[in-house]
Amino acid sequence: MKITFHKKIAAYFGYEFTRISKSIFQNQMLHTIELINRHNIDLVIDVGANMGQFAIDLRNAGYNGQIISFEPITECYDHLQLIADKNWTIENYALGDTNTTETINISNKTVFSSILNTSEFGKSNFSESIKIIDKQTIHIKKLDDVIHSLVNNLDNKKIFLKLDTQGYDNRVILGATDTLAYVHVLQTEASCKAIYEETPPFYETLKQLSNIGFNITGIFPLSQDKNTMELLEFDCLLIRSSK
Repeated sequence: MKITFHKKIAAYFGYEFTRISKSIFQNQMLHTIELINRHNIDLVIDVGANMGQFAIDLRNAGYNGQIISFEPITECYDHLQLIADKNWTIENYALGDTNTTETINISNKTVFSSILNTSEFGKSNFSESIKIIDKQTIHIKKLDDVIHSLVNNLDNKKIFLKLDTQGYDNRVILGATDTLAYVHVLQTEASCKAIYEETPPFYETLKQLSNIGFNITGIFPLSQDKNTMELLEFDCLLIRSSK
């Protein structure tokens, strides 16, 4: 393989050149920012914000637009309130397919906390991390029922909808059928082996999204079976079909 002069110099100093076109399909945040830029996204709806990891990564990557984060767990919500900037709004409830109250299981590592019960497989693969240490009563609302009170001029917005609700993403989508008309980019978790009970398998998730007009741009593995290396779940980035 021919190595150009600049690549030789880079290699001498311990660096390597990588084509951007290749990187955006391998690095999830690069891929995300590329989609945000190409689709002129001006509102990110961050569902399941936890401690703000996703929003912080967006800010660090250069996105300065509006963010609305939804986080029902009090500890996480309080933390988000402390770190949020003036263009980042925090809402203290979960999203789903109905307006109700529910109990959320709070795990040892809060990123694993879920409204759904942990499956036996999940317990065996994530042990102490997913162990339930507390429970909390939370409010659940449909995105369609709150979006207009949160966003002005919705008709003019180009939305990135990010979902990370530990097995509950499909319920959020069912409660956001009207809002999805304004969503240009969508991120969701898909399950290959259920860590939580009642989680739909990945092929049902992808079929659901395809049926409402979204096409995949990238798939990024999240976790694997510690024994077999089988993929357990992955993040999927999609865009609204141009057809």
